[in-house]
Amino acid sequence: MKKKIILSLLLLLSIKSNSQEKVDNKFLISLHYTGNSRNDNFVSDNYNGILGLNAHYVLFNNELISVQGGLGLDYFQGRVINNQVDLKNRLMVNPNFGVAFNASKTFKPFFNLGYSFFTAKIVIETYTPSLFDPMDPAFQGRSFEIIESYNSLSINPGFRLYFNDKIYFQTDYKYLPIESNINAHILALGIGLKI
Repeated sequence: MKKKIILSLLLLLSIKSNSQEKVDNKFLISLHYTGNSRNDNFVSDNYNGILGLNAHYVLFNNELISVQGGLGLDYFQGRVINNQVDLKNRLMVNPNFGVAFNASKTFKPFFNLGYSFFTAKIVIETYTPSLFDPMDPAFQGRSFEIIESYNSLSINPGFRLYFNDKIYFQTDYKYLPIESNINAHILALGIGLKI
C-alpha cells in the first residue's frame, strides 16, 4: 500500500514539473467525510467510511475549464461481524485525472476518472473447545489472514462551492464497478482550501 501511495505522489510531482502553464493557486486540498452506501456487496456491507483527503494539482486553467491531476485517500473502518472474524481498517488510494468546469465564480462542477486500490484484510480466529489441557498447542486457538483485492476503475462526478477565492465546500460521488455484482458507491462531503 505504501508503494502505491508513493508512486501516486511521484506521478503528481512529475506532472507538476512538466507543467508549462503559469497558474496561481495550483493546489486544491480537501478533507471530507466518506460515506459508504450499503447495497449488498462485500465492500459496502463490511466497511464504514470514516474520513478522506483529496489533493489535486491544476495542470491547465482558462476561463472555461481546469484540467487537474489528483490523489484521493479514503479511510474505511471494518464492521464487526462476530468474535471470530476481524475486518482490519483499510485505506483506499485513488489516483485520478479530471476536468473542472468554471460555471460561475462560486460553482464549479467536476468529473474525475481514476483507478482505486482497495485491499480487504480479514483475520479469522479458530479455536477448539478445551476438553483437555488448555496449554496444549493442539487445543489452542489459531488465526489466519485472508487478503482480497477490490481494485477498480473509479468514476467521480461532483462540485465545489467557493465561499471566497481560497475556501470551498466540496461534495462528490465515487462509483467503483469492482465486479459484476460488487459496485461500491461512496459519497463525500468536505471543506477544501486552494493554495
